[in-house]
Amino acid sequence: MVAKDPKTMPGRASADRFLTILTCFQRGDESLSLAEIAARTNLVKSTALRLSASLIDHNLLIKDLHGDYRLGPEISRLNLIYSEAMHAEHYVIPVLQSLVDISGETASIYIRHGSYRLCQYRVNSPHQLGVHKQPGEIRPMDDASSAKVLRRFGDNADDVTGFTLPLYSSGASDPYAASLSIPVFQSGGALFGAMVLAGPCNRLTEQRATELADDMRASARLLSRQLGGEDAMAAALKASFAVEA
Repeated sequence: MVAKDPKTMPGRASADRFLTILTCFQRGDESLSLAEIAARTNLVKSTALRLSASLIDHNLLIKDLHGDYRLGPEISRLNLIYSEAMHAEHYVIPVLQSLVDISGETASIYIRHGSYRLCQYRVNSPHQLGVHKQPGEIRPMDDASSAKVLRRFGDNADDVTGFTLPLYSSGASDPYAASLSIPVFQSGGALFGAMVLAGPCNRLTEQRATELADDMRASARLLSRQLGGEDAMAAALKASFAVEA
């Protein structure tokens, strides 16, 4: 028996159209007119009107006094459930472990904490000679690659110059250590942290960093997608390649 294509199953097209309306809202949209919804979704107005009425019935949309549409309170409730259910560690650690398996170096996530950067997650290198630290370690916002990433992509960015991703540094915090860093984004496009590979300078050389660059970008894309920041990650990489070109 040949399995049916899920895309052709009864009800799939209707469900897709409902989701198209919800996902046509973008950051910065307070409300959309019926004409704007129809234009963004390529639906005829009568269909958009009918589907929107059903979404209003389920509190996924609301209609304001001007006749425009806004995302409804049910969206907020679902977002709260999602946020409470999403334990970032469940996504972060497997991605870091994969990077350790590929590179042999220590993989971490650093976040900015005032004038310091703090190690929030870490999977240590299997090598006896390596950079071995524990989550909770704090370091200054110096010239290390992770500090530069946090400054460049954080909420209060103070470094507006472009650079290629991932970013490599050697001897910045420790004369014997090198690192390779790239931003990771979360829901809403906010910076989640800097993903970092760190190891001895004589092993994590600039040439080795170049060899690992694709793996770093792929890992950052994967984790950003899992955390809801895929679009911001794509924009950061696009800007990076533009600088590189």
